[in-house]
Amino acid sequence: MRLQREKVILNFWATWCPPCKAEMPHMQNFYEENNNKGMEVLAVNLTNIDKGEENIKTFVKEYGLTFPIPLDENGLIGPQYQAFTIPTSYIIDSNGMITKKIVGPMDEAMMKNLTNNIK
Repeated sequence: MRLQREKVILNFWATWCPPCKAEMPHMQNFYEENNNKGMEVLAVNLTNIDKGEENIKTFVKEYGLTFPIPLDENGLIGPQYQAFTIPTSYIIDSNGMITKKIVGPMDEAMMKNLTNNIK
């Protein structure tokens, strides 16, 4: 039996980043429409360059974000994914392969377009 894996949008962001702020409502809407269709959103907060965990919690609450938000507290994950400019996002297929890297904010239409044809 093969375990079904989800497709993923892996996003790197910070609360002080204006393009990240603009992107988050789109990401939340996309997540709500697609999380039960084999699509996951992971928005990794670059905590080591952000303004603290309380600020992140306030941001998440204000924006009504319900997708997983791992914290890169030690600044190790962002550099591994070459997230030097934020937001940076990766589209990952169900085999765990990166199919696209996007530097800059995305909207719902762009997310849908980038994820429609991946397996």
